[in-house]
Amino acid sequence: MRIMRTVRGAVIGAAAGALAAAAVEAGSENITFPSDYKTVFNYWMTSERFDNNQVRYLWANDLAFEGAAAGGALPDGAQFVMEVYGAKVDADGEPILDADGQMMPDAIKLVAVMEKGAGWGAAYPPEERNGDWEYGFFSPEGVLKADVDTAPCRACHLPYAEDDFVIYRAELDAAAGR
Repeated sequence: MRIMRTVRGAVIGAAAGALAAAAVEAGSENITFPSDYKTVFNYWMTSERFDNNQVRYLWANDLAFEGAAAGGALPDGAQFVMEVYGAKVDADGEPILDADGQMMPDAIKLVAVMEKGAGWGAAYPPEERNGDWEYGFFSPEGVLKADVDTAPCRACHLPYAEDDFVIYRAELDAAAGR
């Protein structure tokens, strides 16, 4: 009887361990940095943020483009890359604009990546969940900045649930031919 309890306990313990190992952890560590995004991904727009003097260039992988063309939620594996540059500013800290009225980029600050993975959203409480999207910040060389909090990303994208949490979904759909 004692041996049976020990064996049953070992089986239950092993099963619990396997389930825990299968659980998805939250965090930027889930993100795969696509080092070839400039040549393999689809450039789809430039975004300017006058509130913090940023110029941002956005790329999407083929899965994101194909999903956008089809409409609805984007598939697991969809990935976006956003290069974030500080804008050139004048002596008063105001952005310098080019002949077309666009901010001029200065030095690159970081590369942000947004990626969708099966079950990733379950790692977050419902009030912070962005579907199954995860966010990560990287150096321009692709080194994860694990100490950068991605909660502001989730908070900013949260109101865009109807657009699968993609802020510029209309622009993505248009670029993808929808």
